[in-house]
Amino acid sequence: MSKKRMSFRVVCCFIALFLILAVSGCGLFIETIPKGEIPGKAPEDRYVMIDHVNYHYLEYPGAGPDIFLLHGFASSTYTWEKVIPYLTGQGYHVWALDMKGAGWSDKPKDTTYDTITLMREVNRWMDVMGLKHVVFAGNSLGGAVALLMTLEHPDKTDKLILIDSAGYPIKRPFVIRLAKMPFAAEIVRLFFGRWVVKRTLKEVFYNDAMVTEEKIDAYFSRLSTENSLYANTALARSLDFDALSSYTKRIPEIKNRTLILWGKDDAWIPLESGYRFSKDLANEKLVILPECGHVPQEEKPEQTAKIMIDFIEGR
Repeated sequence: MSKKRMSFRVVCCFIALFLILAVSGCGLFIETIPKGEIPGKAPEDRYVMIDHVNYHYLEYPGAGPDIFLLHGFASSTYTWEKVIPYLTGQGYHVWALDMKGAGWSDKPKDTTYDTITLMREVNRWMDVMGLKHVVFAGNSLGGAVALLMTLEHPDKTDKLILIDSAGYPIKRPFVIRLAKMPFAAEIVRLFFGRWVVKRTLKEVFYNDAMVTEEKIDAYFSRLSTENSLYANTALARSLDFDALSSYTKRIPEIKNRTLILWGKDDAWIPLESGYRFSKDLANEKLVILPECGHVPQEEKPEQTAKIMIDFIEGR
């Protein structure tokens, strides 16, 4: 085969790939949502600028105690939207934050996204909001931040609610392992689309029927914001269990009343981690939800909310 014909075929292959990506709504052809814009913004959507980062959060005022809800990896305040009405119905003052790099918050490139840095930034946000002695509920990565906050800033937390929490070494999910590959950010940007979101959600849910078009759209829109893919790749690359080992060794020091809530069929952080938290925490209650995956607050919101409320009220 002549070099001329070979070059022609290579060009044709690139053109074909370009067209396939274009018509499938992948990476380079996805419209980016500018920072600071929230489609369908609600009255509870708020922003605050702290250290040059514009943080998005939700606030639902109430006469009861402050409950602070913190999301996991590649997630946002959206993950709590089905649980919040039950909590506000009890009169609690509910807060939920998009950490730097997540949801509708800014996703700067000139920064780091490791867990300890995120914890320090959450603490700074709580200072600005004037929050202390909150009921701190964290899912996945948010649970790890809750644990670090309890150890480093005990004045910020009262009761703890760990929902399928990160903390102990585990086998990283595929999407996080992918971030360790060379040129991961560029590859993700090229192929990212609704199909990636759908595939990932089906990993974290036990019941595939819960992965609705509305849910896919909610995650996809937030991951389509400016610098989102960069921020999530940087966060995934920075997940370092060795760096956190000095903290996980101190978990037995925590004396806060703690609810450990786990989806029995969690494919991202297995139930073994839930049992380990139960063993290491002195003042804990472990509740396991059958036929439930990594995000009980989305898959079984009514049950999750009832368990949370009973725990908060001491029932």
